[in-house]
Amino acid sequence: MQQIERFSSRSPMTAELLAGATGRTADITFDRDHVLDLGGVQVRFLVVGPTHTRGDTGIFVEGDGVLFSGDVVMHNSFLAAGQVTSMTAWLAAFDAFDAMRPATIVPAHGAVGEGAIIGTNRAIMLGVQARARALKAEGRSADDTAAAVQAEFQAQHPDWPRGNGLAAAARAAYAEAP
Repeated sequence: MQQIERFSSRSPMTAELLAGATGRTADITFDRDHVLDLGGVQVRFLVVGPTHTRGDTGIFVEGDGVLFSGDVVMHNSFLAAGQVTSMTAWLAAFDAFDAMRPATIVPAHGAVGEGAIIGTNRAIMLGVQARARALKAEGRSADDTAAAVQAEFQAQHPDWPRGNGLAAAARAAYAEAP
């Protein structure tokens, strides 16, 4: 219901579309992993958060090699890190998704891509992590680190959307750094 309220507040048209919408009780619940048989098609659900949110879940259609990655993997876009982001969880999510060997990735936002975009996303997040650790070791504050990382990475990929997620990713890396 919070999502319905949040989206309804964005515009009168969205509010009209969502008028009367209600939440639905889940038919299936799981903590970490679940495989659903759709009559010969196996679909694996894997909770990988806290990445973008605590409940981030990848959905993998086995046999077809298609991964619906949500906000965890995106094509030519910075990842939408937030206040609950854990760099450790994000890097583990990349490992889990890589182990599935997806041929195609369907992100929550942007273009569909090949499985190799996991590596691109991993490289960016490892870069954010390394830079945040280095700046912390220099004695920089979390806020200074977040601003510097965001500016540096946006300069490297000026056409990529969601640059504001870089600051949150840098803060998470900073908090987890020794």
